[in-house]
Amino acid sequence: MDFAHYSDTTVQMAVELVNTHNPASSTPSEADQLLDLESLRAYLDRFEDEWHGEDWAAREPEDRDLEEVRVLRERLRSVFKAADSADAASVLNELLADTAAGPRISHHGDGPHLHFEPGRARMADWLGAATAMGLTVVLCDYGFERFGTCGSTTCDDAYIDTSKNRSRRHCSSTCTTRENVAAHRQRAKAEG
Repeated sequence: MDFAHYSDTTVQMAVELVNTHNPASSTPSEADQLLDLESLRAYLDRFEDEWHGEDWAAREPEDRDLEEVRVLRERLRSVFKAADSADAASVLNELLADTAAGPRISHHGDGPHLHFEPGRARMADWLGAATAMGLTVVLCDYGFERFGTCGSTTCDDAYIDTSKNRSRRHCSSTCTTRENVAAHRQRAKAEG
């Protein structure tokens, strides 16, 4: 599913940021992947084209951005865990207001297009505006049913359901397979 020029990457950024923390994980190294400024930079490096350059509004991440990005991560997770569309919209509206996101025309990439972000902002504010805007596009254009968290007992990763029939229940094929195998073993044990 193509969520539009503006939001493709920002939706991916939001999902990957939320998934840097897996509260269901049994191993500390998987539980939180944003341990220091270096790990924040590693996450951001995957999306460098979105925030780094003359035409971009974000500044290089600083030490104080780390804790603010962790807080942002949990606020974004609450969008995926929201009870309904209104709750998700409330969180996203608060994020957009808190980050002072405003429209700006950018000329990088394929030509002029619209961004919603604060001007020359600290990284945490820019990231909050960009990811909230991406998730806002998904909510408004595709519906709340597209937001999900993994149905596996050992995983709490977020995902956007891009299936045609909105049937996705797990964050990855790995978790789907693991749950199917566990269910098969339970059935075999009950029959046996």
